[in-house]
Amino acid sequence: MKIALIADVHANLIALEAILEVIREEKPDEIISLGDQVNLGPCPKETLQLLKEHGVRCLIGNHERYVLEVLAGKPGYEDANFDLVRFTAQKVTAEDIAFPELIQIGRICFCHALPGNDHFPIYNPSVALPQLRTFSFPETDHIICGHGHNPTHYRFPGLTIDSIGSSGCMDEGAASTAMFTMMITDGEETVLYPRFVPYDSGKVIESYWQSSLVEFSPIMAHLSCLQMITNQSYLVPFTKLARSIAAENGKKAIDASVLMAADACFPWPDGLRTEAYWAKNRPK
Repeated sequence: MKIALIADVHANLIALEAILEVIREEKPDEIISLGDQVNLGPCPKETLQLLKEHGVRCLIGNHERYVLEVLAGKPGYEDANFDLVRFTAQKVTAEDIAFPELIQIGRICFCHALPGNDHFPIYNPSVALPQLRTFSFPETDHIICGHGHNPTHYRFPGLTIDSIGSSGCMDEGAASTAMFTMMITDGEETVLYPRFVPYDSGKVIESYWQSSLVEFSPIMAHLSCLQMITNQSYLVPFTKLARSIAAENGKKAIDASVLMAADACFPWPDGLRTEAYWAKNRPK
C-alpha cells in the first residue's frame, strides 16, 4: 500500500496546491491529512474544498477543535491573539471540519498528536519522552502523526512514533518549501520518506490580501504570513512577548493596544513593522 501523508497545512492553500500536484505524480492508493487543515493561514474554506476534491481523508487536529469551540460560543477566545481562530470560524462551519480523531490501518494508527490527545507535545522530546515511556497503545505498534511542525522520530520497545512535520508552515525549514511524506507498507514493514516541494511565496502574500485577513487583523496576519513563507516560528515568540507586555501593564488580556506595543518592539526579521510590511507588499 502506498499512502501520501500531509499534516498541519494550516490553510496555506498555495503550499497545498504545490504538494497535491506532486502527489498526483506519485499515484498513491490514498492521501491522509493528519489534522490542522485550517487556522493560522488565510484560506480555510478553499483549503478544505481542495482536500475534498482530491479525496483526502482528513483527521481532526487541535486547531479544528479551537475553531469548533469558537463556533460553539465557548469562552476563552476573546483576546486579540486569537484573531486568527475567530477569522477561521467566520469562514467555515462545524460540518466542514467534523473529522474523525484517528484512522487505524492494521497496527498503524494515524492521528494528529497522540490517540486521545490532540495537543500532546510530540515536538518537544525533553517533555514528551518521560510521558511516552509510561503510555501503552495495545492495538498499535506504529503511530504516525502531525502536530509537531518539524519531523520527529521516537523508538521504544514495541512502539515507533513518527511526527511527519508541517505541510504549510514548518518551524525550522527552508523558505517557500512545503513538505509531505510518502509511506509504503506491506503490513509487516513500513517505509517513510519525506518530499520537499517549492512554492511561490508571492502568491501566499496575495492570498492574505484576497482573503481579507490583512484587514481583519493586520498584526496577526503579518505573523502568520511570515511563518508561512519563511517556515520559521514567529507566532509563539510574539505571543510570549505580548503576554509579558500585558502583565507589565496590569492587563489580564491581550488587547489591540498590547498587540501594537508588541509590534513596535518585536525583532521582525526584515526590520519592517506591520504597517510597513503590508504597505511594501500591497498588491499592485
